[in-house]
Amino acid sequence: MSRLLRSTLAKSCLAAGAVVGGTIIYLDFIKPKRKSLIVDSYKPLRKDYPSPPTRKELVDQLGGTKKFDVLIIGGGAVGTGCAVDAATRGLNVCLLEKTDFASGTSSKSTKMAHGGVRYLEKAIFQLSKAQLDLVIEALNERGNMLRTAPHLCTVLPIMIPVYNYWQVPYFFAGCKMYDWFAGRQNLRSSTILSREQAEALAPMMDITNLKAACVYHDGSFNDARMNSTLAITAIENGATVLNYFNVDQLLKNDKGELYGVRATDLETKKTYEIKATSVINATGPFADKILEMDEDPQGLPPKQEQKPKMVVPSSGVHIVLPEYYCPTTMGLLDPATADGRVMFFLPWQGKVLAGTTDTPEKFVPENPIPTEEDIQDIIREMQKYLVFPIDRNDVLSAWSGIRPLVRDPSTVAKDGDSGSGSTEGLVRSHLLVQSPSGLVTISGGKWTTYREMAQETIDYVVKNFDFNGKNIKPCQTNELVLIGGDDYSKNYSARLIHEYKIPLKLAKHLSHNYGSRSAMILELYSSSDYNKLPVTLAASQEFIPKHLEVSPENQLSYQSFDEPFTVAELLYSLKYEYTRTPIDFLARRTRLAFLNAREAMSAIDGVVEIMSNELNWDKETKEKMRRDAVKYIGNMGISPKKFDVEQFTIK
Repeated sequence: MSRLLRSTLAKSCLAAGAVVGGTIIYLDFIKPKRKSLIVDSYKPLRKDYPSPPTRKELVDQLGGTKKFDVLIIGGGAVGTGCAVDAATRGLNVCLLEKTDFASGTSSKSTKMAHGGVRYLEKAIFQLSKAQLDLVIEALNERGNMLRTAPHLCTVLPIMIPVYNYWQVPYFFAGCKMYDWFAGRQNLRSSTILSREQAEALAPMMDITNLKAACVYHDGSFNDARMNSTLAITAIENGATVLNYFNVDQLLKNDKGELYGVRATDLETKKTYEIKATSVINATGPFADKILEMDEDPQGLPPKQEQKPKMVVPSSGVHIVLPEYYCPTTMGLLDPATADGRVMFFLPWQGKVLAGTTDTPEKFVPENPIPTEEDIQDIIREMQKYLVFPIDRNDVLSAWSGIRPLVRDPSTVAKDGDSGSGSTEGLVRSHLLVQSPSGLVTISGGKWTTYREMAQETIDYVVKNFDFNGKNIKPCQTNELVLIGGDDYSKNYSARLIHEYKIPLKLAKHLSHNYGSRSAMILELYSSSDYNKLPVTLAASQEFIPKHLEVSPENQLSYQSFDEPFTVAELLYSLKYEYTRTPIDFLARRTRLAFLNAREAMSAIDGVVEIMSNELNWDKETKEKMRRDAVKYIGNMGISPKKFDVEQFTIK
């Protein structure tokens, strides 16, 4: 090497060293430091959120509004999503739900905000652009859910056990492609774990023949609470949102054009004629019921039940097990069950969620019930991965939901075939159609894509209906933070503990389900010793106030204190979240019935007594509410050896 070249290299090295050194000095000693995160994460708790309109006030708005811009039928994920989207654009919105928010499919999902690794595999091997588009769309919306509802959604690592060496690169490549298609929305990078690492993270897993484990990341969330949060967010933005309102008839003019509905308040039995510029059918698996009414010139439902044309119904069952059946911070994925499906075993709300099955249905049941065969099917599949036997009595709860799989009604064969059969190959995409009367129907999809489906629907309505020159904003929901997400941080439970001196389990439960609204519940909690009681003890002889009746079924035990659902939470739910029945509270505002059906059964009497006192029920209404709750929860997978629904005794 020449002397000149050595001299040049030396000078270059010195120059580079000087630049690096100068940069380090600037960054470490000269540049001002950022303020500590404690400044933002420990803002004062807000306890003064205004009360929403009462249900009566919302009902009164029906009579006080000559004509709504948008009327939505259905209060599930997509219906409430449409209400939020339309209301935040400045449209006058009315939403009617026959039962309660998330009373159907929207409370019975796998609780995952995900793109769908199964669909990615199909997209690659079947060269299906439709499948790939669905994955990319869902991955984008997954990021939106985590951003707009940070208290309800969290990132969850999911482990895929691999028992053959040749499958290790196959599964890892699939995980990396999943990361790649997520783009900037990717949550965390996928990785491979050794046999020993997998055993350390999941000691309950059988590693006898395990070669490695691939780990990718998706989102986990509380579906029913997300649904009620959307409904209340819509109300806060001016929408008239009502549960327990049944649409009896679609109203049409002489030209057959839809101009509104006739609906009945199921609480007062009073009927209302509600007019609207546009009507949206967002009833999920029940979309065909509204379409059948639309086919009738008078807008009335058929006298006999019809086979669905748009919806291809399929029931999926999930079970819940104690927390020791799965790692507390990581889920497991069975990528290929005996019938070709995938099955998840996921930590959720302090328990383990396992599922799902896939059973084609000819009709859409109002309240599908899991069969013992379905429960045993999940247990058998899960047993392949565990080093200890699964006890049927450990099944704390089970439920069945109808997937809103759809196809264009115009493609249905003339012989009336409903398309029943295996649904494993169907894509979970959605369908948006308008009938000749003007009825707009949105159906299909999945929870993860609810926001995009709502945006597409309202975009269509704005484009195709005349709102008399009204100034309508573009879609706002990409940036809108849902109620409870404002000022929320992942350490919010610590703030609650410091302020109210409550147990960690209660703090986590409230912060992860109510976010920044938790302090309002804890204000009620702190106001009396009675409000601090678990709802399972609310009707116990030793605690019940004198003005409430006493039921002998509730007994004190350690288990009674195991679930963090309190009287204060019930009182908050009644005032702020439109809870109207014990099932609303036990199954949807809280998830007690989904997490532990036996404990939920023990809480029925206390919840009925408190609600009766708050809502002024008569004796007949109280008994009906109690019977309905017993029937509903009694069908949620409690072991027949442990429970007698007719006698309502836990043995």
